[in-house]
Formats: sequence, C-alpha cells, structure tokens
Amino acid sequence: MKFIIKPQMRNPNPRGPKGARNWNFAGGLAPFGTNEGGCPHNPDSDFGVRISFGLRISRIGFLLKSAFLVLVLVTLAGCASSGMVQHASPITAQKPFELDVILVTTSSSLKDVDAEKTMLKDALISDLRDTQMFQLVSENKAEVGTGSGIKIDAGITAIKKVSKTKRLWAGAMAGRARIQIRVLVTDLNSGGQIESFEAEGESSGGSALAGTTGEAIERAAGEAVREVLKINSQTAR
Repeated sequence: MKFIIKPQMRNPNPRGPKGARNWNFAGGLAPFGTNEGGCPHNPDSDFGVRISFGLRISRIGFLLKSAFLVLVLVTLAGCASSGMVQHASPITAQKPFELDVILVTTSSSLKDVDAEKTMLKDALISDLRDTQMFQLVSENKAEVGTGSGIKIDAGITAIKKVSKTKRLWAGAMAGRARIQIRVLVTDLNSGGQIESFEAEGESSGGSALAGTTGEAIERAAGEAVREVLKINSQTAR
C-alpha cells in the first residue's frame, strides 16, 4: 500500500502570535491519491514521500540467481565427448591408388564385446558411406569382390562400458565410457599393409545426462574414418 506524507504547513490565518507559530500536518497520513478529506488530487502537484511495500529483486539477488543457473547448466552439460588417433604408421600405398571399395571387419580378444564389435562395425560403415567418396562400403566380402580398394579391420583392445541403465541410476558417478581400437588398413587384393593406427573414443561425463558406451564407440569410429580419408587424399591420382 502506498502513502503520501504531507509536509508541515504554517497556519495562513493565525489568530495571534501563538497561532502563527502553530505548525501542523495538513491531514497527516492519507492514502496516496487522496487528500486529507478523502478527495482525489494530483500527486504530481504535492510534496511528500511515497512509501511502497512489495517484493523487489535486488542486484545481488539477481547475480546470485544467475550464478546458480550457470552452475546448473554446467552440471547438466558435464564434459564433452572426445576422441583421438595416435601411433599412426606411415602410409605405404603407392600412388596412384584407386580407393573405390572398402571392406570393414571388426575383431577383439576381449570377452563379452560382441555387441560392441557390431556397434563399431555399423558406425564405421555408416560414417564411411556418409562421406560419399567411395563406390561401395560393406562388411560382405562377396559383395566387395576384387575391386580396387582397402580392407579395414578394427580390433577392440580396451573398453570401459557404461550402459544406459547404469547412467540412469548412477548418473555422473558412472564415469565416462571409453574404448580403444587398433586399426589395420590393408590392400584389399594383395593384403599388404597400408597403415596402422590406434583410435580412442570417450563419452561425455560429469552429469546425469552424459553419454554411454555407444557414444564412445561413435567417437572412435569417427576418428578412424578421418584417418582413412587421409589415406584417400594422399594416394589419389
């Protein structure tokens, strides 16, 4: 509720020296928008102090709420997924080398990774096809035939699994899924080595919305495909 405090006013018609010195409040406190008689008046023409009660967000409160919001967003986002290629051997294919077809296989000496091998193979084939730079990319030897191209064998050498169920119940405490693969690229017909390298993939982490094993596999596959594209560019006519 708002009030206006009317200033003290001197009596304009004093009846004596004592009356001339008599100060009073003209109406005292009255609801804002009315005079002392309760009649409307123009508040812009009055002198007084407005007293307002209500909720206001202070600057400090706003900054605190903003900082809290940023903290929440960072917690939800967590750490981004990542990948890398390392220990790559020199590319030995002679120029020119026609890389028209690609045969993709996966392998591993680890136990209980059949599902991950399939996921890795599917991710490699999908990413290679998405480049639209090769006539045929397949896991089927009979389909590839004896065309000019390469064979990619991706072997899983290390893995840390984080399932969707584990992520759901453990959240950020489940950690980050990781996978390491050893990739051997050979001539499709002669079997001669063209390049070998290691690729790693790591899922996002640090939050309840972080990734799982599938995300780590996709990152590793993406790194492997980028390395294959280097072979294609360096051996092109």
